[in-house]
Amino acid sequence: MKKQIMVITAILLIGISGWLLYDNNQPEKTNGNTKGVQPGFEEGSNTISFGLLDENDKVVNNGSILEPKENKLEYTLSLSNFIEVERDYALIVLDNFKQIPFTVQGKQYNVYPFNAKANKTVDFKTSISVKKDTSEIDYLVIKKPNYFTEKLDIPKMHSLQEILPLRFQVKNNSQKQKTATFTPEEIFNEGPNDTIFISKQKEELTILPTERSGEDIYISVGNINEEKENYNIIALSNWKQVPFENNEVVGNVLVNPGERKVFKFKLPFVKANSNFQVIALPRPYEVSEKDYESTRAEGSMRAVIKP
Repeated sequence: MKKQIMVITAILLIGISGWLLYDNNQPEKTNGNTKGVQPGFEEGSNTISFGLLDENDKVVNNGSILEPKENKLEYTLSLSNFIEVERDYALIVLDNFKQIPFTVQGKQYNVYPFNAKANKTVDFKTSISVKKDTSEIDYLVIKKPNYFTEKLDIPKMHSLQEILPLRFQVKNNSQKQKTATFTPEEIFNEGPNDTIFISKQKEELTILPTERSGEDIYISVGNINEEKENYNIIALSNWKQVPFENNEVVGNVLVNPGERKVFKFKLPFVKANSNFQVIALPRPYEVSEKDYESTRAEGSMRAVIKP
């Protein structure tokens, strides 16, 4: 799919920075706010604004530096669902690009599902335990986590491929972490390209709505920009991180302009239908509030893995 379509979709659906979230199991946390975290994002605006709030309910700038207190990061995540429909979401957290458990309202989760009513703002308190070597923390919000796109419906698939990210540096004294560099099976320098794509064929970018457990597919990591780009990539099945074929759960891919690197991947075995998605996070460990590109997360179109 062309990157321009993806960018337009993102602009229509979310605010670019300073962003906001909630929990269906905590109805008392629904609040009556009619304005989002950014000017212009308000009830009826057909937008989603989301972000992290500190203990004084001040917005924490996306891409900024978080400072742990007693080895914990404790913030409120808030999301304003200023669209005309109720929607389910899910939250996952990455520590140095590896999925970790976290607590919401005192209870531990690996994947935290929550619901947002139409034109309502919801929020909940989160707590993350960090290690001495934690350099980057990423909060990733997934739209409609239990919705399966088993048929080729491009508008829905475009909408659901979008990941809502909050990425932060963590203040510590450790050096930047090293990530395993993935060696591609093949490199293409012409033809269709996209930042992150999953397909049955390595030569073509053909949308893959469904596939069986254990089957081989291809992951493409591309660069449509004019400068080199560096990505860490992760794979999620049912919103839980799964390893690549070399048993690494995080892979680093450096891509030249106009280049597309292709990697073979064997889908995990599942007992029930499972959403599968690969996510590319640009400029790992270089996140900055002054560099919007470093705060992004690009998702492939979802595929449904069948038993």
